[in-house]
Amino acid sequence: MLRSAIAAAAFVAFAAPALAANSYTFETANPVSEKRIVAESVVWSCAGTTCTAELDRKAPTVRICKKIAKEVGELTALRNAKAELTAEELAECNTAAKK
Repeated sequence: MLRSAIAAAAFVAFAAPALAANSYTFETANPVSEKRIVAESVVWSCAGTTCTAELDRKAPTVRICKKIAKEVGELTALRNAKAELTAEELAECNTAAKK
């Protein structure tokens, strides 16, 4: 019984960070040339102007957006299931966009 409880606790300790990830999507003004890119220390899967990845962040931020924009250029959206950057936040983000 004790052994099962310890095993269950260990599983939860290792699985909890993976369960905390949120699915994020960003969209770009121009198609992304690579199918996979690394931005914000995460590998994003891209098709055309849309890229997705799992991030351990609660909500999209301008800081995250700027890091992505430096890699891929102008973003038109950054969101997860709970939140999305506003037009003003995207404008601030795109000051860092790769030219």
